[in-house]
Amino acid sequence: MLLIGFIVTILPGCEVVSAPPPDTTTTAVLLAASPTPPPPTDAPAPPPAPVLLSRALAARQIGADQDAAQDLSALINAYPTAPEAHQARFFLAESMARRALWSPAAQLFRPFAEGATDDPLYPAALFWLARCAEEAGDHARAVDLYQRYRDLATPLEPYAAMRQAAQLVALGQQAEAAAAYTHAARYDLVRGERAGSYERAIENRLQVEDRAAALDLYTELIDFAQTPTYRAHILFDAANLAQQLGQSDRAVAWLRQIIADAPATTQAQAALDQLIAAGDTTLSPAAAAQVLMQAERWPEALAQFDRAIAQAADLEAATELRRLRGMTLRFQGDLPAALTALAEAGASSPNGEAGRQAQLDWIQTLGQSGEVERASVAYQEYAANYPDDPRAPEALDRAAQLRERLGDSAGALAIQRTLGERYPQSSQAASVLHRAALALFQRGDYAQARDFWQILATQAQGEVQAQAAFWAARTAVAQNESAAATELFRVALESAPSSYYAARASEELGLELQGSLPLDTPFTDQDWQTLRDWVRSWPDQAAAPTPEALGVEADAYVRRATLLAEVGLGNEARNEWLAAMERWTDDPPRLAELARLAHSHGSAYIALRSAARLARLAPSALPPPLVLERLLYPAPYPALVIQQSAERGLDPRLLYALFRQESLFDPLATSWVGARGMAQVMPTTGEGIAQTLGLADFTLDDLYRPAVSVRFGAYYLSARMADMQGSIQGGLASYNGGLGNAQRWAGGSFISDPDLFTEGVDFAETRGYIKAVYGFYAVYQRIYAQP
Repeated sequence: MLLIGFIVTILPGCEVVSAPPPDTTTTAVLLAASPTPPPPTDAPAPPPAPVLLSRALAARQIGADQDAAQDLSALINAYPTAPEAHQARFFLAESMARRALWSPAAQLFRPFAEGATDDPLYPAALFWLARCAEEAGDHARAVDLYQRYRDLATPLEPYAAMRQAAQLVALGQQAEAAAAYTHAARYDLVRGERAGSYERAIENRLQVEDRAAALDLYTELIDFAQTPTYRAHILFDAANLAQQLGQSDRAVAWLRQIIADAPATTQAQAALDQLIAAGDTTLSPAAAAQVLMQAERWPEALAQFDRAIAQAADLEAATELRRLRGMTLRFQGDLPAALTALAEAGASSPNGEAGRQAQLDWIQTLGQSGEVERASVAYQEYAANYPDDPRAPEALDRAAQLRERLGDSAGALAIQRTLGERYPQSSQAASVLHRAALALFQRGDYAQARDFWQILATQAQGEVQAQAAFWAARTAVAQNESAAATELFRVALESAPSSYYAARASEELGLELQGSLPLDTPFTDQDWQTLRDWVRSWPDQAAAPTPEALGVEADAYVRRATLLAEVGLGNEARNEWLAAMERWTDDPPRLAELARLAHSHGSAYIALRSAARLARLAPSALPPPLVLERLLYPAPYPALVIQQSAERGLDPRLLYALFRQESLFDPLATSWVGARGMAQVMPTTGEGIAQTLGLADFTLDDLYRPAVSVRFGAYYLSARMADMQGSIQGGLASYNGGLGNAQRWAGGSFISDPDLFTEGVDFAETRGYIKAVYGFYAVYQRIYAQP
């Protein structure tokens, strides 16, 4: 039985309480084995045991482990023999471990691990106790405890094997570690865990000089690995080992595979050098030329291209090789020779794919040589000669850019209009026409600006159409054409309902976005049945299996995900959830069930991503039910978010919109620049906020706790909005791009026109961020009531 399932059977709905000051309770008090003396008669009696446990679990859910520990300790002291006391002792131990208080946690977990094996808490306690031994550096005990856990044969057995292997390495037992890693690698786990286990098993086999076994493991890993760059790394190391073992044919085959599959990698360059040095006569000159070109070894690449062209199998292949040879000359800096080579390539197959690309490359090279006027004309001629070529819009865009470089604004504008009229649904038209129209609008040329936006408002789709319609409406307002403006605002609202422009159009139209659903409304069985019925209404889905027959809950990925969360391995749990989602990426009934299960286990992130995939698969004619919208725009931790929003004077729905954009509600999210948690607070920012709020015991890992992340996010957003005189757009710009940049974009701290401010943000990421959060905010307003 799952741990959480065991808890739910005895607990009523939980209510989050306000966070008290940092826990100062000593370990000795928390570990008290007997009840404390009765309180004085004037002291209030403690709440009942079920209330204390429910409150503690609510605090646990938001990562307020100090608060949870206080209630759990109170429960144990006041009601030591109550049915809830057994669970309270377990969760008190867990709260210690989750705060890295490993020694007292071990003391509390030990009775569970030494108790009855049929206790539902026994497996998790055993895993936790093994982790405590790890942290204490007691590697031998950790090995024994993980072995005991492995013997239980739970779905987490391979994870226990991996952790046991790491402890064996620490003990210098590489052969045993390799065996444990190999066992885990051959298990049907998430791909990253498997690959890592294979690599560590290989490393340990090599350390004990068992090179033959290591090579066998490389073979298994190569068969399993998929990503080209990763495969190149593995193939190269495997080839070197094969050479050492005298298996030259195998090594050569792997080196050739690197060159064919990943020519841009450093491993491909090294593989090529090895094959050339070995005198490999079967090496493809075309493949060799492309590797050398990527390595910027121009003379060698040119020689190989000459050989490859002579051996080309057909005209198209020869044309592509000639084109690449011309590009190599250009990269080398020989523009005259490049122009000649590219002209020859384009002329050899003018209607072929390679020939047309060669013509465009020739035009670009012509412009780089200084012939800007000729290049601009040539781009326009290309678009005229090949109007159905998907590269024609890009050719016109480049022609307009060159006219601007020449100072011919009128000529550039004429080309941009042509681009919009011929290819209104192209990505180039979307950006070019909007940029040009915005400049015209700011100059007061409303008529021409509106003409440009009207093209996209009439012929584009989605957010591009919404953007154009909104700005065409703004222009109509400036022209005192209120009826036309109203009609265009409605186009913006309908074409992309969750967009920034739909949100702003609603405001301009005076529409009240006020949902009726309280933020803390639970999902009901009927909600989930509505979602299933909606999926069954799709074409070819009427005969979808029952939830039980779908087998989602019993799936190994899902079972591991839930169990990993119970032993504090949140990142690993998330990856198992994602593996399940990937497996069912085109299976609507199972995606719906996966969203339900993820939500029931407190993972708004996985539920949202599963729902998003489901929404993408849905027929466009079927409007989504409210349950799907709530999964796409969830409201987790409602009491916490409402409380922190109220303290900072924020609409909690705005805070939810921000969290959705920042992390998709993943509490453990870490960005590539190091931002952490749901609110994606940078470490230095987090330290500054903690100091401002007087949190002396703050650590950076606290940013992964929803209680901290929500508090810091609410504080930081409210502060940045205050800096920008209450502007939501200005506050969001400052939150994402920094206060100094926000004030630069605004020309101070006051924003008179939020739309022009947003469009004027010159960081594409921040501009998109403002639009996304503001659009999400409107959706949250439409679904949920203001508390």
